[in-house]
Amino acid sequence: MTMMSAATLALLATAGAEPEGFSLHGRFVGIGACLKTLVAPGPVPGTERLIASHIYGGDTLDIVSVDPATGAAQAFASPVPRETGAWAATVGPDGGVYVGTLPTAHIFRLDWAQGKLIDLGRPSATESYIWQLVVGSDAKLYGCTYPSAKLVRFDPATGRGEDLGRMDETEQYARSVAADDAGFVYVGIGTVLRHVVAYEIATGEHRDVLPAECSGPGTATVTRAVDGRVYAFAGDALVRLEGWTATVIPSGEFPGEPPLKLHDGRTLSYNGPTITIADPATGAEQTWETGYAGKSQDLFRIALGPDGKLYGSTAMPIHFIWADPDSDEWGEIARAGGGEFYSLTAHGDVLLGAAYCGDAPLMVYRPAEPWVPGTGAADNPWLVHFEGESPAWRPMALVIGRDGKAYIGAVSGYGLLGGPLCAWDPATGQVEQYPHVITDQSVVSLAVLPGGRIVGGTTIAGGGGSRPTQTEAKVFLWDPATHAVVRELVPVPGQGSVDALAVGPDGLVYGFAGDTLFVLDGELEGVLSASEHRLGGMVYNAIGVGPGGRLYGVSSRGVFTIDTETKQARMLAEYPEGISGGFAIRGSRVYFISGPQIVSYELPEE
Repeated sequence: MTMMSAATLALLATAGAEPEGFSLHGRFVGIGACLKTLVAPGPVPGTERLIASHIYGGDTLDIVSVDPATGAAQAFASPVPRETGAWAATVGPDGGVYVGTLPTAHIFRLDWAQGKLIDLGRPSATESYIWQLVVGSDAKLYGCTYPSAKLVRFDPATGRGEDLGRMDETEQYARSVAADDAGFVYVGIGTVLRHVVAYEIATGEHRDVLPAECSGPGTATVTRAVDGRVYAFAGDALVRLEGWTATVIPSGEFPGEPPLKLHDGRTLSYNGPTITIADPATGAEQTWETGYAGKSQDLFRIALGPDGKLYGSTAMPIHFIWADPDSDEWGEIARAGGGEFYSLTAHGDVLLGAAYCGDAPLMVYRPAEPWVPGTGAADNPWLVHFEGESPAWRPMALVIGRDGKAYIGAVSGYGLLGGPLCAWDPATGQVEQYPHVITDQSVVSLAVLPGGRIVGGTTIAGGGGSRPTQTEAKVFLWDPATHAVVRELVPVPGQGSVDALAVGPDGLVYGFAGDTLFVLDGELEGVLSASEHRLGGMVYNAIGVGPGGRLYGVSSRGVFTIDTETKQARMLAEYPEGISGGFAIRGSRVYFISGPQIVSYELPEE
């Protein structure tokens, strides 16, 4: 573990009066994930710049320009509020840098003279993401989008954007785009079923050209290789694309993608704090400090560790941090992957973690020992992989069973339904995975009953791009001994997700679905009560047992408790800035996240 220092991390005390009962502990500042890099002409003719796009949850994106001659970085912020990231960037036919954004799919141009990004508008009013941008043979920009799998076009000469329509009638992700020199643009589509669509610029005609033997679940990827031709990756197949013709070729014939390099052939690598320039001819390397420190970045999860400290994760990338509430000392442990930890919990003297797009899906971390990661039980953390794992799962819930195993509930990977319930033995690393415990539903909330059975809650949603087949979320009773669902029921008709579950001191199950608090008996034989809670949006799985055995939790509006006598939820204190994540109880204080800020609340004596 390292104390805070450096540009990559700062947990800074926040000035200003705190609402009564609340304490502000720190505000995270760091470098967001780099979504795209390219080399472009610089502000002066004959110069070049590395261009990097950084995403920031809770803040606006940064487009960073780095001078390879000095390493000096200049950051350009989004001119549009709440545009948090940009996967798409390219050099236009005029030599300018163009960027495609999220979550409202704008196109920006980097204006060197004005020293800022210029908003050129939205080519399509329906789209959220522009995933990639390329230059077509007609000197116009083409972008692929989500959530309607569209192709959009932008003309730098006229400033006019066009929505060219859906490239597939059912899929949501047009995830990659490439153009050839013969008047065609190609789009890679998924995530339920992969497609490759060819679009002819001259006629506006488009159709799926992927050979039937290459079809299947997932997403196809198209790319323009170093030989100037366009290729598609579809499952295990490599396909060469030429107009309306798609030819399957041996995978060893892919010539490779163009490297990130300067005009003189030197290659670049960039990670935010540094840039390295390498000369392939001589093997010489030079590394520069960029001076780029990032900006405010939302924390995603926090949890109480076995040592009484708080542990947390940002999203994209995983800045894995620790925080000591007693001393108000803070630090970053490591970057643990490109995604985020969805679940963290203490188990004995270790901290368990489950991540989306992490260094591994599961982690066993011993806080008392140095960070030396590896895939063996003696490593710290122990990065746990298992058969059938999906790095793109979203492990929403993590609880420790009476049998010492950790139980995980997860939303399935892209394009899939039936996210699993997993039983994980942290001592051996063995993971048993049970998909579709409720048909076509994902497990998103869990609690442990006094007798050892597990109660779980579901969502009808699956991974990104999937299409629900069910209409109502369920609660189920799971028997760890028989690995089977004992009973299931719909706790709140019409609701699609059970966001949080907890077992009260009375042995009853308390849960939240939409705006309803429901109570079930421990055998799930029926709903004992259901009432509107008026707490605001629930924070996933942010409810637990606090002082005196009472149930406490956090919603988007504030801190609440549940009266087990009246079976009603009651707001204890509203937090004016809003609550975006949680959740830990340490002694008489509840800790949660408000964007990049860690906050605590002193629970009243009752």
